[in-house]
Amino acid sequence: MRVPMSGYEVAVEDGGEGLPLLLLHGFPLSSEIFAPLRPILEQAGRLVTMDLRGFGASDAPDGDYGMDDLAEDVLRVADHLELERFVLGGHSMGGYVAFRVAARDPRRLAGLLLIDTRATADSPEGVERRRQTIAAIRDGRRQEVLGTLLEALVGPSTRERQPAVVQALRATAEAIPDHVLVGCLEGMIARPDSTRLLAELDQPALVIVGSEDQVMTVGEAQALAAALPRGRLKVVSGAGHTPTLERPEVVGDAVAVFLRDLSASPAG
Repeated sequence: MRVPMSGYEVAVEDGGEGLPLLLLHGFPLSSEIFAPLRPILEQAGRLVTMDLRGFGASDAPDGDYGMDDLAEDVLRVADHLELERFVLGGHSMGGYVAFRVAARDPRRLAGLLLIDTRATADSPEGVERRRQTIAAIRDGRRQEVLGTLLEALVGPSTRERQPAVVQALRATAEAIPDHVLVGCLEGMIARPDSTRLLAELDQPALVIVGSEDQVMTVGEAQALAAALPRGRLKVVSGAGHTPTLERPEVVGDAVAVFLRDLSASPAG
């Protein structure tokens, strides 16, 4: 389905019944990274995936692509689907958006799913890398940029054994317009540090990280899970930064258990 925003529409897929789980993809990807999970998760609850503005089948308007702007889209989708309370999941950049949703309307969240993401703002070195990436895109070196980004999205095991996953990620990234790439990079630079927010998020939270992630280390994921009052950690062996595609059965089973536990609890 397509959900109207302010002058543009975003693409949403909705299936299954029960406790809703709304998933947000990372950069520079789309909701297709969750497609292998759908058969598993629709047996455990209601699964809603959306292409953030500018990505996948959603429109790519001019204007801002800050994390708060994307968070506003997420809340509008939740309102459109009449999701009073739901579990919110975010992968990488989608996690940054999820934290902004949590900061704005935490009472609507029945739980949090954080996949290969962090609560901290960019370090000075990280900011500089993003600025260099923006400059390269503006200089017409898009292919060079995408090559670097895609190299970091999967682990060595996936590159060696699952070349089709790498090809699928490249096809997704190739379709994203330059102004969206630049806008999101600028939005990630400007995002606030969400570390102080963590102690206030008393919903059950599942942190997932690939053991071969080159972007976020297992140690960072452990610290994130420990900082959440009800956080737990799942390390996915043989996966990098996109475990939903690299080891979908492992991720799907872990999330399904998390959803079933939430559904069975009085607060769920």
